[in-house]
Amino acid sequence: MEETKIVLKEITEEKLKDAMFISGFRTLGEVGYLSIRHLILSRKMKRIGFVITKYLRDVTFLDDYGIATPFELFYDEEFHTVALLNHLLPFQREWSEFSHGIVKWLKKIRVKDAVLVGGLDKRYKDINQPIKWMKTSKSNIELNYPLLNKQLIVVGPLALFTVYAEIEDIPATVLLPYADRERLDPAAAAIAVETLNHIVGFKVDTKELYEDAKKIEQELQRQLEMIQKELSKSGVDRHYM
Repeated sequence: MEETKIVLKEITEEKLKDAMFISGFRTLGEVGYLSIRHLILSRKMKRIGFVITKYLRDVTFLDDYGIATPFELFYDEEFHTVALLNHLLPFQREWSEFSHGIVKWLKKIRVKDAVLVGGLDKRYKDINQPIKWMKTSKSNIELNYPLLNKQLIVVGPLALFTVYAEIEDIPATVLLPYADRERLDPAAAAIAVETLNHIVGFKVDTKELYEDAKKIEQELQRQLEMIQKELSKSGVDRHYM
């Protein structure tokens, strides 16, 4: 039984055929989340749908575009690009189904290329470059940055997405800027945005991510801490508003 459901609003899958796809997860340095959210808001992308899972996280809040849901799809018509914004990580028991469900949907719409953003721990930086990357065997993207070291292990939903993309013959590229694992890292997210600008053709300014890094870090850290606090509470102790 399929547990991951894509719900589109006012757009068809036919319209999305051959689109680019970008996304990231709230992991090391929050790089995947910060970069994709910055692109969505800067480009004023239109929200076109949602991802529903069997154990959907029970959290919502107001974002710049309105009521936020855990996993949302946005569309940039000019660059024919679909963006998946993951405000939260799925429950760990759903990581595999979530990743596979998205990959199978991307195969259905014949995605041109999928680009995922993660992060590398800057404590182990071994090059004078801000980012490393890797890609599946079907991807034709080439970047002037070093590939990820052989045998260096990638884990979590980003790894599962990459694995399923390889299995399902989806062209996928993974961007891994060096980031601080102890805090949110907007500067690393800026590197990811600049790389996505190059790949997709965006011209999104990253000045805000560099100059307002402390403000962004404090605001999103506060939000993340509140969400994590609520998710860890028992039912009787939680805030219902």
